Amino acid sequence: MILAIDIGNTTSTFGVFEGAKLASQFGISTQPSRTADEITLQLKALAKARRLHLRKASQIIVCSVVPSMSAVLIEVLQALDASRIRVVGQDLHVPLVNKYTYPEQVGQDRLVGAYAALSRYKSDCIVADFGTAITIDVVTKQGEYLGGVIAPGLEISLDALARRTALLPKVELKEPPELLGRDTANSIRSGLINGCAALCDGLVTQLKAQYVPQATVVATGGASPFLIKHAKTLTHLRPQLVLEGLALLADRPSPSRRARRS
Repeated sequence: MILAIDIGNTTSTFGVFEGAKLASQFGISTQPSRTADEITLQLKALAKARRLHLRKASQIIVCSVVPSMSAVLIEVLQALDASRIRVVGQDLHVPLVNKYTYPEQVGQDRLVGAYAALSRYKSDCIVADFGTAITIDVVTKQGEYLGGVIAPGLEISLDALARRTALLPKVELKEPPELLGRDTANSIRSGLINGCAALCDGLVTQLKAQYVPQATVVATGGASPFLIKHAKTLTHLRPQLVLEGLALLADRPSPSRRARRS
């Protein structure tokens, strides 16, 4: 058993893999201000409900974009006597050639998602990740991560509208009944989801034309099930692509046993 943990800005997602299969998953809110004791109690309750025994995991692979949260969570896992813990970017590296001008600026989750897409589809890939932020990344079939674009995610946009306007409410993110909003809540939902889909289609079309004309386009992240219904360029849905990539990395050796790759 492998336990993959993707610590995102909003949610930390846990995936339990039996071989290559994602057997179960659950998440906790990413709140670095919480104490180790609070996270321990929540993690114990979730593990008990799913009959998950951390000590039975052959290893735990962690990917994080919130260093303070990962530090607390690793402390918790160690206190629970969990098995071997490896952190992407520290204890193991994603086997892609990182072509970013400043490679250290790329979030490890973006590299893991690109690696997972490349491993699954064996082709040039564009990975559209709809999380707290929207990232659309390009990886070639030769294993080169070329870069990507970043835009505000749906929840960020919802929060901004509610905070920065006098009369627009904070609404729940759900499917609008039609394109034309006939009340304020559904006008906001339609604008966000259809607007985000249009943004995605525009960017993917340009990225394909300029860099990877035959790319496979993969949608992932928490809001991807909403967007794939509306964006014409999204052809494959893998909501837990980063977890899948972490499970693949479990077989990779640590840098101490092989030269680091850029």
